[in-house]
Amino acid sequence: MDQAETSEPISKARAGSLHELLLIALPLIISFGSQSLMNFVDRILLTWHSQTALAATMPAGMLNWAFLSFAYGIANYTGTFVAQYEGANRRDRVAAIVWQASGIALLLGSGLAMLSFAAPAIFAFMGHPPEVQVAEVTYFSTLCAGTPAVLLLTTFSGFFSGKGKTAVVMVVNILAVAINLVLDYMLIFGVGPFPALGIWGAALATVFANIFAMILFLILIVKTARKEKYPIQQTMRFDASLCLRMLQYGLPMGLQMFVDVAGFAVFAFFVGRLGTAELAATNLAFNLNSLSFIPMIGLGIAVMTLVGRRIGEGRAELANQTVKHALYFGLSYMGAWCLAYLFIPRILLFPFAAFAEGENFSAMEDQVIVLLRFVVVYGMFDVLAIIYGYAIRGSGDTLFPLLFFALASFFCLIVPAVVISQFWGGNLLATWTAVTSYVVVVGIGMCWRFHSGKWKSMSLIEPKESESSASKQLNNFAEQD
Repeated sequence: MDQAETSEPISKARAGSLHELLLIALPLIISFGSQSLMNFVDRILLTWHSQTALAATMPAGMLNWAFLSFAYGIANYTGTFVAQYEGANRRDRVAAIVWQASGIALLLGSGLAMLSFAAPAIFAFMGHPPEVQVAEVTYFSTLCAGTPAVLLLTTFSGFFSGKGKTAVVMVVNILAVAINLVLDYMLIFGVGPFPALGIWGAALATVFANIFAMILFLILIVKTARKEKYPIQQTMRFDASLCLRMLQYGLPMGLQMFVDVAGFAVFAFFVGRLGTAELAATNLAFNLNSLSFIPMIGLGIAVMTLVGRRIGEGRAELANQTVKHALYFGLSYMGAWCLAYLFIPRILLFPFAAFAEGENFSAMEDQVIVLLRFVVVYGMFDVLAIIYGYAIRGSGDTLFPLLFFALASFFCLIVPAVVISQFWGGNLLATWTAVTSYVVVVGIGMCWRFHSGKWKSMSLIEPKESESSASKQLNNFAEQD
């Protein structure tokens, strides 16, 4: 009897079908879509508060994400391990990987929280206008303090996404988003007993919502483990070999995310030197882009989960069908947004303009409309990078994306941004051209790697024969209980 016969199906749909993909992907798309909506509303509220606050959120938030991203990539890879172990019907290793990933997340998160103390020096070096620097330090420091919660909730959500229970992830994220939005309004402007905290209130709302999601995920994991007989308590110990394998595959993904985000952080650094208006316009353009981009991350994670499942089952060829369905779906979704960016940009910008400063926003609005045309050019390549990139990572192919993203980020984004700023006197449109070329190159690279087929022969999990006798006993825990 092969692995596919012994493992529980991930859904009731036929393996490799569009139906299966949608059952797994739609809750994640909604979940990540709610996150993008939260960021969208957050920026609207900060636009109403002040242009300085809006300008500060991009470099501060992006720099926080740059430092966080390598640890986030490791935590996010929990779902891939869970998917492959579930496909191989090895529940003891599912429970064990969640504990190892949680320990890594807590350790890295605590270290990253210390970056709060370096914030004044970091943003002084950037040389942005003084009032923007003050806001940047406040926003960055607060987000850094909440890093452990972000990494732990990412790890815990991987347990459910890897099992194919993406509806659980969706519900928890939607609840967290709702809490964030309520706290955003109350803490930014001051409602009832709450003082008006401005940009600090926006950051605090994000941290509190993440803590809520982390706690809720943990409660649900314990409940699910008891109901479905996962040996959570029996595997609550340090497993050196499993922890090292988690780092072996998760660290390249984390570093790949880091070099990707770091490139954009450098981009934001040089845009910030052009002026507050240019930085605010770039922030708004990326914020609108997030409505199309971030939900695609949910689709990518679904693809990574299903590819990982097929690898664990020993049916790698079946994953091709899933990737093809995801690509058509993603291109259609992104295509609809690109048409909106091109033909109705002022309608999309209307919520920002509602209570913003009239003349200042009008000039910035014209800039945003031009920048959205760059988004239209690179949008489809973003889909290629996400779908094909997450597909190969689902098998364990994480080193190639790391190297490719690093080279593309350096030569297509960082070097051009430096040259444009230092030798051409700085130019917003030229800098955005560099961003566009970077996304195009990455999309083509991930497409080529997937079609080379190397991912089909890869796997994250160790052969069953290499398990210790104690591990084998735990593997039969559910059947013996």
